[in-house]
Amino acid sequence: MRTLAAQFEVSDVGLKKTCARAAIPTPDRGYWAKKEAGKETFQVALPKRAPGMSDEVVVARGSAHWYYYSTEQELLDPLPSPPEFPEPIDVVRERIAEVVGAVAVPHKVKSWHPAIDHLLQEDERRREQQRLAAYRTSWDNPLFDSPLERRRLRILNSLFFAVAKMNGKPTISGREPRSMHVSFYQQHVGITLDQPVQPRRGNVAAKQLGSNNDAKLSLSILRSVGSGETRTTWQDDDSSKLEARMREIAVEIILTAELQYREGALHQYQWRVKRKAELEEKERQRKIEAERAERARQRRIEQARIDRLLKDAAALQQANEIRKYVEALRSVRASKELSSSEEFDHWSEWALVQADRIDPAISGKFVAAMQDEEDT
Repeated sequence: MRTLAAQFEVSDVGLKKTCARAAIPTPDRGYWAKKEAGKETFQVALPKRAPGMSDEVVVARGSAHWYYYSTEQELLDPLPSPPEFPEPIDVVRERIAEVVGAVAVPHKVKSWHPAIDHLLQEDERRREQQRLAAYRTSWDNPLFDSPLERRRLRILNSLFFAVAKMNGKPTISGREPRSMHVSFYQQHVGITLDQPVQPRRGNVAAKQLGSNNDAKLSLSILRSVGSGETRTTWQDDDSSKLEARMREIAVEIILTAELQYREGALHQYQWRVKRKAELEEKERQRKIEAERAERARQRRIEQARIDRLLKDAAALQQANEIRKYVEALRSVRASKELSSSEEFDHWSEWALVQADRIDPAISGKFVAAMQDEEDT
């Protein structure tokens, strides 16, 4: 433990707690000393993955929460294999049922689950507050004095103890135990326990009417916490009550954690497949656009070369025209035997200089243009 803890840059206590959360057995104190001394040691076998538990264990220093964000490069890398679950779901159900065993709902409860006990303590606080208050308000009325509410608490009490056998930890939302969820490691299973909702005229739903003694209850496993969609529902009927099906209900709640985990793993893989295809298509379109842009750039370069060539050819023609013009003037003056003048000489020299400046071959513009094309 100390060696691995140093490797992972965590404390050995933190590593042991991480293993405990993942139900990974660790050596007892003195295990390695006994083993090195040749004494008999016992290695606890790694148990099967519990329902709802992730098949990956993250050991990290720092934040208590760890989130995995896939970079685009990771998504472009080869996909991992699709998630596989060697243990069939029916076998998982049988394993859960074996651990849960019989689930009874006694009329007289000897021990309350901490989550239910907290509700009862709050109810007692409200009762005492009502007793001492000069003016009573309905908000402070006890919530669990009626036979229906006491029955609800007894059902939940037995259910919470049953799911706790496989690490189920309940959380009750609000003051009344109607909507709640049970956590199994990283999975949270939403459940409701309330009177059945009956359709009414105008599609307005209402809870089933009845006295506290004969009112029926309905327990549902939700598609997700807070969802209005249910996976499974059990309801009191004339032949049996919820109390007779508690083992089945507890097993299905625990199994739902495993189903949610498997559905989430498959959804994540499908998202990776879809995202990878999207990124590959995006990359393909980017390459097509880059090739299109490169072809357009080459066309612009070629057109610029042609335009430059025509401009240079025109400049050369203009330079030669200037030279011919100067030469023609000199010939005219020579034929007329006109004496040379300083003014004409200066002008002709200036004109020839301008011709040389315009001439791309003499000015070096042609060589510079060729060099620019090579650099491009």
